[in-house]
Amino acid sequence: MNKQLNPRQIKTIQNFWNWFQDNEQAIYHAYKLEINKGEVLFHLQRNLNFVSKRIEYFITKHPQDENKLKVFITAHGYRKLFPKMKELQEKIPILNFFSVQVYITPLNLEIPTLPSDLLEAIQSTQIKLEDYNAATKKIILTLYCKENDWELNKKRMERYAYLLLLFTLGEIKYKKHIEDFNCELNPQNTNGLLTLSELPEFIDYLAKINYSRKLKIFFE
Repeated sequence: MNKQLNPRQIKTIQNFWNWFQDNEQAIYHAYKLEINKGEVLFHLQRNLNFVSKRIEYFITKHPQDENKLKVFITAHGYRKLFPKMKELQEKIPILNFFSVQVYITPLNLEIPTLPSDLLEAIQSTQIKLEDYNAATKKIILTLYCKENDWELNKKRMERYAYLLLLFTLGEIKYKKHIEDFNCELNPQNTNGLLTLSELPEFIDYLAKINYSRKLKIFFE
């Protein structure tokens, strides 16, 4: 995690932000107005790939300013990429149409960093804890999807569920605590289910106690 970047890697990151700043308005119009979206996003991804093919970006509505968009940059919790993430964070340029958040952090309902539609999806998604490994502190869970989400193909649905988990827990906590997850349709009986927004607090609770018969009631 403390590995130093070489000058070439630092220059590549600076080049990425230079390109982003030079093309900021085109990127904004691609998302807001669908102008040349395919071409613009191709070049955005290409330039980020020069930094790392494992670092990903997401562009969403801005949580506070309707005239701006927000860029999230994530390494999906891979610590070997954190030196590059740190450099990306330190080199963020002054932008007119975007705010940038490097690292996806845990959900904060008091000071929202996510757009309202993503917050609503997290707060309305129900989950069930299926198993907990006390040695690794990792869990297996089921996310219950709405019928309109279920109409997505399996790969897209699992991707959507992953992103909900990622933006709920943050990338570090996701990597640390999620062993696996399944997707199912919402059940008729929702007694005993948690909402996804309750998951961070529940994981903290599980990490503090020993796995015992008393804890097993949560998974029955």
